[in-house]
Amino acid sequence: MINYTLRQLQYFVAVAELGSISAAAKQCHISQAAMSQSMDELERAVGSQLLVRRRARGVVLTAVGTDFLLDSRALVRHAEEVQDQIVERQTKLSGPLVIGCYSSLAAFWIPVICERFTNVHPDLQVTLVEGDGADLQERMLKGHLDAVLTHTRHLLPQVSSRTVMSGRPYVLVGGNHRLADRTSVALSELADDDFVSLDIPTVRDNQLVNTVLVQRPPVNLSYDGLPLSVLEIEGEVGVSDICVAYTASDRPSLRLRAFLDFCEEAGAEKERKAG
Repeated sequence: MINYTLRQLQYFVAVAELGSISAAAKQCHISQAAMSQSMDELERAVGSQLLVRRRARGVVLTAVGTDFLLDSRALVRHAEEVQDQIVERQTKLSGPLVIGCYSSLAAFWIPVICERFTNVHPDLQVTLVEGDGADLQERMLKGHLDAVLTHTRHLLPQVSSRTVMSGRPYVLVGGNHRLADRTSVALSELADDDFVSLDIPTVRDNQLVNTVLVQRPPVNLSYDGLPLSVLEIEGEVGVSDICVAYTASDRPSLRLRAFLDFCEEAGAEKERKAG
């Protein structure tokens, strides 16, 4: 038998995120005394202290409370998704969807998502957050994001993913480069060349050894209109496919499943045009 209520979990999440019982009470539109009593009842129900109350300085989570917060967020989120799915089955996709996007993919994917996903589902409140792939996944695991568009080489071990596009590395050089008229190149031929690299941890960790690209621009022009040449890499080279990561412990909501399907279709279309 479950000894606590969903409402108590919602209140606990609010207290933990705001760091204050009074602030949480105000946000949840109940009295401070009622919020404090709810936290007392929740602690008795779970048999552990979750919060340390500090007079005039808010609250801090205990070690047990920190772990319980992750579970509470997941339970509250799942309850919200069940409610939203009932509405979605009767009408159309609606509700919030927060997607993280690895910075190097943003220019290629965010415009497509905005034009062909959010416009098609106007009742979805889609929020796009750009950043480092690993950091975004950490935020996702804490319940702040629904999914992260990133590379398979950047995946954390505790997440699930769906590959949406293959990513074979290549070399991009200026139109006046000594190898610009070639169609392919061995990496050893570029060993003494200067290069440009994104100053992002996952790029430095995964690509500094080769300094190659994966995501390809639709035209062979730089942002300022100068000509570029794409060179395939000769010989064996590791791949870094593009994927959508999501929390392994959660069953994807209808909103997230629709997004996964969309990315898979968009990726396939990109590959067809590139080929």
